[in-house]
Amino acid sequence: MRFAASEPLTLGLELELQVVSPRTGQLSPSGHALWEALQRSPQGRHFAQEATQATIELNASVHQAARTLREEVHALVAQAQAVAGEQGLALRGGGTHVAQFWNERVLSPTDRAQVLDRRFGFLPKRFSTYGMHVHVGMPDAESAVRVANVLQAHTPLFIALSAASPFLQHGDSGFAACRPLEPLVYPHGGPMPHLLDWAHFESLVQEFCDTGIAESLKDIYWDVRPKPEFGTVEVRVFDTPLSVDKAVNLAAWTRALAGLALHGQLALPQPRRHVTEGKVSRFLACRDGLQARLFDPVQGRWVIARDWALALSDRMATHAPTPMDEAALAALRRSCAGEEDHARMRALWRSLSPSGGLPEGSAPCGDALAAYSAALCAQLGGGA
Repeated sequence: MRFAASEPLTLGLELELQVVSPRTGQLSPSGHALWEALQRSPQGRHFAQEATQATIELNASVHQAARTLREEVHALVAQAQAVAGEQGLALRGGGTHVAQFWNERVLSPTDRAQVLDRRFGFLPKRFSTYGMHVHVGMPDAESAVRVANVLQAHTPLFIALSAASPFLQHGDSGFAACRPLEPLVYPHGGPMPHLLDWAHFESLVQEFCDTGIAESLKDIYWDVRPKPEFGTVEVRVFDTPLSVDKAVNLAAWTRALAGLALHGQLALPQPRRHVTEGKVSRFLACRDGLQARLFDPVQGRWVIARDWALALSDRMATHAPTPMDEAALAALRRSCAGEEDHARMRALWRSLSPSGGLPEGSAPCGDALAAYSAALCAQLGGGA
């Protein structure tokens, strides 16, 4: 498996956005028609279909700085919103939809969706959730392995920072981020195993392919994975943020963390230990967001997620592995002290619900759901 080396610490992202009906606030199985219309636009190549039709995926170009990435993603989202509006649709962020039921999802008419349906039955429809993937350029395969190991060790923190999936199936999940729990049901989902070297990575991928459950690396849903055809390391655990600005700030923060690892300023002293702590930490991040008590494997101690994020932000400011992103990193640091997306979603629901309470398992009031969805759609193009 050849690693196509790329310029170190270049940056890109993918955003999965919810396609909804403005009239009802419900997910709309209109992703294929929306994608077809977007293909007729000048930037059509930046949009892709997902397994189910309540999703449209946005794929950014490769960037040197968060500033230009922000400009492009804002423009692409605005373009998608305009085309969606022409079709009586709207787009929003967030990791799950409050009224998402797997049996109501409609598969996309793509070969990929049909393969997933045959292979996994209802699971692709159940996994009709919404995430952000961040790509960071790596100079060679061994660097990609080393950085991927460090980023995997920090995935609980990525989950906490992006937590925006508190609701599912007409109910409050009790979690800040229930979406990252979904990949765990797959035999090739969840945390990436600690990689010894590139040959070890290749052997693990081949093991999955030999079972017939995967045909390529694309079929392996690890939280973090080297992406040899792009020459990147890809981080896959983020909920789709509510706003473009937060998405870009999180991407910049991830890139800076990768920069610390690439430059030898952040390393795992005992990389093959703390497996149990890592699993528990991932769960707690899903449950509690930035208030979670997580395990920092670099320091070898349990810390509050918010404090861990701030300490790493301070290290980024000191070492400046990506000085071009100073403004984005400062904005992400400030957001750590503010209201988290999952808390904002719960507060918004309470303000619109006739009962003033959270979803409790029965179908939500139609007016409340439409107003809630409209408010989230309005946040997508706004600030963090």
